[in-house]
Amino acid sequence: MKEAIKNAMIGLAASSGMLIVAAPQPTTQQPTAQQPAAQQPSAQQTTLPKAQPSMIPPAKATNPTPPANAQGRAKKSSVGTGSLTVSTQQPVDFWQEQVGFDGRSVTTDFLYDPNAGVLYGYREDNFTCSNGQTANAGMLEARFTSGNKSGKPVGSGWYAVQLDAGKCGAKESGIYGCKFDASGNPTECGVAAINNQTGEIDIVATSQ
Repeated sequence: MKEAIKNAMIGLAASSGMLIVAAPQPTTQQPTAQQPAAQQPSAQQTTLPKAQPSMIPPAKATNPTPPANAQGRAKKSSVGTGSLTVSTQQPVDFWQEQVGFDGRSVTTDFLYDPNAGVLYGYREDNFTCSNGQTANAGMLEARFTSGNKSGKPVGSGWYAVQLDAGKCGAKESGIYGCKFDASGNPTECGVAAINNQTGEIDIVATSQ
């Protein structure tokens, strides 16, 4: 009888041991089930490219005239190339001058439309995007001058760049740009289209 009781106690202890080992198993699986949720934010980076060409010095918004050393002076009704071109209703002052950028001087085309009160600048050069990448492309910028017909703050304006697919995060080739205030701070950015009727860009699809 004593031997039977002893064997029964051993069997009970063994069974209890199995239950103790099995109990923690559901908790060890919980972190694994939660891992995908923690990885989701990094997969949501979908912002569009942004750049800051800084082609037109802010001071030119109050004095949009060719300097004495300007080159290529002429009367033209457009500036830019291809789809990155802006047009005026009639020929206006066009010229080229050297503009400081990233510690160097870059030749920039200027077109001043006194009727609309807008100064345009265009060049092809390197620039840095918001994701840290660099690109070389055509860039068009505009600043509103005193007495502009749109009633915009003097010095405010917009810029647009032509990007190939894969450059600076662009999923498709096209024109990307930003509108900015008089201090140069972007106010709206995204896929852009140049509107020759207003002298501005229309933001087709916005980005943060």
